[in-house]
Amino acid sequence: MNLRVSQAAADAYVIEVAGNLDRYTTHQLDTTIDHVLAVGALTVLIDLKLTTFLDSSGLNSLISGYHAATRAHARLALIAPSTSVHRMLSITGIGRILPTFPTTDTALTRPGEPPS
Repeated sequence: MNLRVSQAAADAYVIEVAGNLDRYTTHQLDTTIDHVLAVGALTVLIDLKLTTFLDSSGLNSLISGYHAATRAHARLALIAPSTSVHRMLSITGIGRILPTFPTTDTALTRPGEPPS
């Protein structure tokens, strides 16, 4: 898995996840979410368009990140999950909990809208 972090706005960060998000790689995402929250992110967007595989460990990492953001009075949302990731989010019902947007711009300009 490869992660790329970019700053989308003064207090918003995008974490792009490319490859597998599984038990071997979730620690990287967990550490990155913790880091951007520690530097003051109020919005953390997890871009999943290049994520090819998501297992239960990956789901747990996303949920843990969501709770960490909530505790930090920040928000965490998902961006453009790949087909396989979207299927996993739907099957498990996690997609109803984690806000999902088609693009980063949409997530930044419409943060209060219900998940799509």
